[in-house]
Amino acid sequence: MALLPLYAKALLRNTWAFAPLLLLPLLALAFQGRGEAVAVVSLFASLALLLPPLVLALAVPLLTAREDWAFWAGMPQSPARLYLSGVLGVGLGLSLPILGGLALAAGLLGMGGQAAMLLLLSGLGLLWFWVALAGWVGAGLEPARALGVGLLVWGLLVLAYDPLVVGVAVALREYPLEGFLLAAVLLNPLELFRVGLLYALGAPVLVGPTGYLLKEILGYTGGLLPLWAGLLAVGAGLLGAGWRFSRRDR
Repeated sequence: MALLPLYAKALLRNTWAFAPLLLLPLLALAFQGRGEAVAVVSLFASLALLLPPLVLALAVPLLTAREDWAFWAGMPQSPARLYLSGVLGVGLGLSLPILGGLALAAGLLGMGGQAAMLLLLSGLGLLWFWVALAGWVGAGLEPARALGVGLLVWGLLVLAYDPLVVGVAVALREYPLEGFLLAAVLLNPLELFRVGLLYALGAPVLVGPTGYLLKEILGYTGGLLPLWAGLLAVGAGLLGAGWRFSRRDR
């Protein structure tokens, strides 16, 4: 784990890593006077849209630097363990400005303890999902391709997901699609994060197609499903990154 603080410091040397400290409070000003639930959901939606490109742009160049791999070759630990230390260091470095920016935003909006905690935890969950994804793509691809694949996943999960699910449901409404749609929902942890956050805030009317499917098929009305799905996705991403890196030709 000696590489963890080194990678955290390396990431924080990039001034763009501190962009959330300024951007998140500015975004919060746009949601003043609209209620805690609306502010939390709006900030979460903004993070889901803006955070992935920032994480990928900062993390992928660090994790795909071949000169670092040559340095690791002389160390006694396994390549997978060393690489995971680097990924965790990148996540730790990014966590500091993200949590700082979210705390400032919550303070500007005068949020209570529960709403502020939900905002911080949801933001942290989003961050580590994309850190794990950056680690996974960076472990097996060259820098440009890794960044491209990461941005493609961002486009599919964040920008295109709801229109695709709704479009398939409408186009094939005469067919029994419940199983397919449920699988599509469970394969997108970001949607589960959003639904869990909305239920925790007591705003089930806003859960969209994901919340409807979970309620109708699984009887979900709130609980720990989004948390476990998020932890599973992050854990699978980190373990997969280590496994891919251990098999890579360095």
